Amino acid sequence: MLSNLVVTNQKVVLVIDELNRERIAPKFIGSLLHEQGQGAETIKALPTGVSLKHVATFEALITECANTKNNNTAGGEAGDLEASSPRSKSTGFNVILPTLADLLCYQTPAFIFGFLNRLRRSENVCRVFLWASPQHLQNPHADYILAGCEYLAELVLRLESDKLLSLISRKPGGGVSNRRYSCQVSKTSFQVTPLDGGLPAGASPKQPSPESEQTPEPASSTFKIELDEDEVVARNALTLPYERTCEPSEGNIIYTPDADDDFDEEDPDEDLCI
Repeated sequence: MLSNLVVTNQKVVLVIDELNRERIAPKFIGSLLHEQGQGAETIKALPTGVSLKHVATFEALITECANTKNNNTAGGEAGDLEASSPRSKSTGFNVILPTLADLLCYQTPAFIFGFLNRLRRSENVCRVFLWASPQHLQNPHADYILAGCEYLAELVLRLESDKLLSLISRKPGGGVSNRRYSCQVSKTSFQVTPLDGGLPAGASPKQPSPESEQTPEPASSTFKIELDEDEVVARNALTLPYERTCEPSEGNIIYTPDADDDFDEEDPDEDLCI
């Protein structure tokens, strides 16, 4: 399911919508969270409309997240038992922001970037979702603003078409993965399959049978390591150059004197009494 790829440890999630479906943004993000066991009590959303032009609206959201978390922390052992479930280990709230087009209608890009950064650093927030449709960004610097949001995001989901999407994920260690998926939408789920031939998201790999482990598959490369019988015979019959130099052989020095050579018949060292 798509929720297995989107609802992860990455804190800031940016959805770039090439299909202009901003009206389904809150419902779409909420369904992904519900599929991963995130209840309605863990979701916080900013109001839309004219209230976005007031800075107090943004401050109220941060204050509400902090106060609500403090109240839940003081709940006692019941809260501790609930926090021990696999999906509640990531403490904090899931914040769903209005679309980027709505935010730009009432606030400056600098304020939006600053607010995103505050949410990213807040210990009371575990995930932030921002939806952006490039065609709806009525700003002369829309491309730069969208690039700035991508820089702040740790996970970028791009809806390219009805059957194609891409996902860029930045890991805490600095690694980046960029993969494309084919998608299939049903009434109950949003199934995705990697285009590189991998398994669908959330599917467990099939265990190989003993027969398949014993029988090696033919290699797709033209490089061959094994030798057949004729090649083994030819290799053994080959004499390498260093082996030729080690072979015993007899040699004679043949010297042909020149006409100008001066040979002295007498011993020049005769008087030395050697």
